[in-house]
Amino acid sequence: MMSTSLLLQPPSSTNPETAVRISQSAATFFATQSRWSLASLPYPLSLLSNTESQEKWASYENVFLACLRTGDTESARLCLEQLTARFGTQNERIMALRGLFQEAMAQNDGDLAEAMNGYETILTEDPSNFAIRKRRVALLRCQGKVDAAATALISLLDTSPTDAEAWSELGDVYLTQGLYEQAVYCLEEVILAMPNAWNIHARIGEVLYLFAASMPAGGDQLKRLSESMRRFCRSVELCDDYLRGYYGLKLVS
Repeated sequence: MMSTSLLLQPPSSTNPETAVRISQSAATFFATQSRWSLASLPYPLSLLSNTESQEKWASYENVFLACLRTGDTESARLCLEQLTARFGTQNERIMALRGLFQEAMAQNDGDLAEAMNGYETILTEDPSNFAIRKRRVALLRCQGKVDAAATALISLLDTSPTDAEAWSELGDVYLTQGLYEQAVYCLEEVILAMPNAWNIHARIGEVLYLFAASMPAGGDQLKRLSESMRRFCRSVELCDDYLRGYYGLKLVS
């Protein structure tokens, strides 16, 4: 029997093995949900049900994402239908999940273009829909349109300059282009929002190490290596069993 706590973890923390376990337990999960309850009624009547809880819908979303990752599109569709019935088609998060499902079901570039057109239509009607703006960025990157993705992220950050997720994504975009200084700047913005994020400190260390490796031997290179070491030290100071931080520290030193 799958642990309930696994279903309540943020999707980004679910490793591949756990995703497979969750996906394989989808049928059991559906069976445990009450089929004949007030929860099947439309919102807000569903609030009268004692089965209504944040944990329940977080579990549905995590099962949905795990099933998409493992190719169980039928179970993913069932989860999406339940989430849509509960929160409605105009909910920003539901819009993003429906778009993600459409992307996962795409068979060719034409299908992806259709998904992009759907995002553009939604944003024309509501430019403040951040969930869709982020899905659009992800799809642009998937299509290899890196410059367009960077432009879209910069526009998003002009509107929401404290969005750590967007800063992290922009830093990754810059890194793929070999723009190390810009990538470090973006990741430092993430640190301002989440100063104890040991993985981001280590990520900055990695980028600085790559930056140093691209430079000729000299004072500037040693400066970057020294800063990289400092970042890795900070990551293991914040999390004393963070193996990636220790590996980076060994590599730099």
